[in-house]
Amino acid sequence: MKKILLWTFFIAAVTTSGICAQSIDRSKMEKKEGFFTLYTDEDKGKVYLEIDKLDFEFLYVNSMPAGIGSNDIGLDRGQLGRTRIVEFRKSGNKLLLVHKNYDFRAYSDNPAEVKAVRDAFAESVIWGFDISENDKGTYLIDATNFYLQDAHMVAERLGSSRQGTYKPDASRSSIYYPMTKNFPKNTEVEATVTVTGTPTGGYIRSVTPSPESVTVRQRHSFIELPDDGYQPREFDPRSGYFHISYMDFTSPIGDPMVKKYISRHRLEKKDPSAAVSEVVKPIIYYLDRGTPEPVRSALIEGGNWWAAAFEAAGFKNAYRVELMPEGADPMDVRYNVIQWVHRSTRGWSYGSSVRDPRTGEIIKGHVTLGSLRVRQDFLIAQGLLQPFEDGQPKNPKMLEMALARLRQLSAHEIGHTLGLAHAYASSPTNRASVMDYPYPLIKMDTNGEIDLSEAYDDKIGAWDIWAIRYGYENVPTGQEEKAFLSRMLEDTYEAGHTFISDTDSRHPSGSHPHAHLWDNGESASEELYRLMDIRKKKMESFGLNTIEEGQPEALMEEVLVPLYLMHRYQIEAASKLLGGLDYTYKVKGDNQRVQSRLDAQIQNKALNSLLSTIRPENLAVPEHILDRIPPRPMGYARNRETFPSRNGLNFDPLAPAENVVDMVFGFLFEAGRANRLHQQALMDNRLPSFSSVLDKTVENVFGSPYTEDYFGEIKIMTESKLVDHLIALANHPQATVSVKSEVRRQLKGLVSDAESRRESLYKTLMRNRSGLTKSHKNNVDQYLADKIIAYLELPEKLSIPAEISIPDGAPIGSDDMSCDFDF
Repeated sequence: MKKILLWTFFIAAVTTSGICAQSIDRSKMEKKEGFFTLYTDEDKGKVYLEIDKLDFEFLYVNSMPAGIGSNDIGLDRGQLGRTRIVEFRKSGNKLLLVHKNYDFRAYSDNPAEVKAVRDAFAESVIWGFDISENDKGTYLIDATNFYLQDAHMVAERLGSSRQGTYKPDASRSSIYYPMTKNFPKNTEVEATVTVTGTPTGGYIRSVTPSPESVTVRQRHSFIELPDDGYQPREFDPRSGYFHISYMDFTSPIGDPMVKKYISRHRLEKKDPSAAVSEVVKPIIYYLDRGTPEPVRSALIEGGNWWAAAFEAAGFKNAYRVELMPEGADPMDVRYNVIQWVHRSTRGWSYGSSVRDPRTGEIIKGHVTLGSLRVRQDFLIAQGLLQPFEDGQPKNPKMLEMALARLRQLSAHEIGHTLGLAHAYASSPTNRASVMDYPYPLIKMDTNGEIDLSEAYDDKIGAWDIWAIRYGYENVPTGQEEKAFLSRMLEDTYEAGHTFISDTDSRHPSGSHPHAHLWDNGESASEELYRLMDIRKKKMESFGLNTIEEGQPEALMEEVLVPLYLMHRYQIEAASKLLGGLDYTYKVKGDNQRVQSRLDAQIQNKALNSLLSTIRPENLAVPEHILDRIPPRPMGYARNRETFPSRNGLNFDPLAPAENVVDMVFGFLFEAGRANRLHQQALMDNRLPSFSSVLDKTVENVFGSPYTEDYFGEIKIMTESKLVDHLIALANHPQATVSVKSEVRRQLKGLVSDAESRRESLYKTLMRNRSGLTKSHKNNVDQYLADKIIAYLELPEKLSIPAEISIPDGAPIGSDDMSCDFDF
């Protein structure tokens, strides 16, 4: 009996270890040689990997060649996943695919020192493969389940975006053999992956034919690491580049442990000694063949703007954009690509990349351009030009402006994949960078005629050329790199440029006077006044001439929204001047200016411009527009790009005004801004204080006369909104004690004023004996006074009404893009 058991265990051991050569019949499988040899068996739905290199590092990238089509969910066609350095390791009867930890490193000749750091931090085993065969150190593994996993975490994304609870369904997933390929330096396997579950969100229902079953394609790429011929370049916060970073535990005591290197492509001169030389291998971007004309030509033209920067950096014929070759795979790591991606709503474009985590070298640039975004520019132009009077055809200037925007967009997103971050302080200096977010530069003559000929620039800017030179230019022989690059940066700032990027510009409490998104002009408040004047004149002429013959008249609202809100981003820019600070990413010893507070005149002008936007006459939708916008017809439901309504199916004349008021008060009484205003006056009593800003705002809102009409109702709404925002500020955990006390002082004053007005009104009514006991405004004053008293007495029990949503302006569906990129 013991012999039988021993023999059974021996057979089991042999089978498990893969020594039995009869376990896999390769003759019935297709062999695909390449970076890692593949064996595919379509009849059985299998993929096998032949591993002949253990403890050999390579890149693993997962991606999504076919996506979901919802910008809100964020799972686009062509989306790249993580880039990881991995290796196969043998452990017993398994091969483990290990994600190595390059965030913590040791570069030392002492192996024990290197091991000490490596063992101190966790690695990640991505997958464990049973060994099917072992032929003298060459292992065959069944990788089918690895490739069928939800590597892009689609199910998790659907859950986190509140679309439902999903999980991968193996019975509805399979290897996608047409796109399973092999090349000398990369192995590509694609799978059709289905996740199933119970849909609960509207986004997934809007883009999936059967939302309980969501099917995408996911790609797994094994890629050879670049050789060691690339020379990393140290990151400088003033340079405008993305970077990689890691902790180096072999750094001498006193030196920084965190090392940072910029992200850039490898670019080498054929003649390193020449000032301008041909390159060993040019940077080529390939445009998606699915891009239609005239978009295709515009994207190629705008993308090619960067050639001038590389020429300035000393590289001849180093860069170009052209149409992708027929049959080429856009997910193939060998191609830098620009994809024209469709979604159900307009959304962000972005530039991502495959980078070597060790050095920051960009191996593949991958641009995603949302196809619907350009239609917003067309709509802006439509509202400004109002071209359809007397049945006129479409004005070609609308398309010209939209194509000009596409050229700029192409250059912008490619810029990210060249390594460049957003440069949001560039618009005031003659539009010095395509890496800024531009609002169209709209001009109007004295006759009210709109000029869009310079809406967008037709080239990269001066900052962009400096930035490419910094990242790519060769250091002259005999010069030290750090000193050379530092001098170049100082020359950049001497030329008048400032680099400020995302955090400073996107933060609601931002204080930089020039770092804004979607703005124009050197002075944010002057540009706000200018846009308000254009807006006013074009609203006066707004009517049926904004839509084509045969369209439902209700669609005028879609054209009205971007016109009515054309100053929305300039409002945000002007708000940053209050409590503003002019600063740079200065380093010790450089030639950049020392930070300084903005003077009182600039801040007071900004406050005046903001208060002008909430006057009833600037908030009211003209009566001739209200008379022409009917309820939505069948088939044209209200949507995210129309104004909300509290009037049922009818257009709500207060909603647009409420959107602007919430926007202005939201920026004006943001806690960080309020704190700075209070503190700046303590440091310099010539500057506006929070108290003075608050007093002036209350005076402007409550001090204007009331009339019993549409303007009066806007005034009432504005007063109520001011009270709501002040209560919210007084409750804000980040507001200082001084700010909260000022808000409560003002609220108490409003109650006293309301009581005084009621007493005065009562005496007037008694004298006139008109028979009236109360006015509508008196009722409203009583309501606001009761609300304030309730807050002052029981603040923890008072809830502020929710703000109504504002129609989407920037690309739909994302409040925070964590990518390198976007717009």
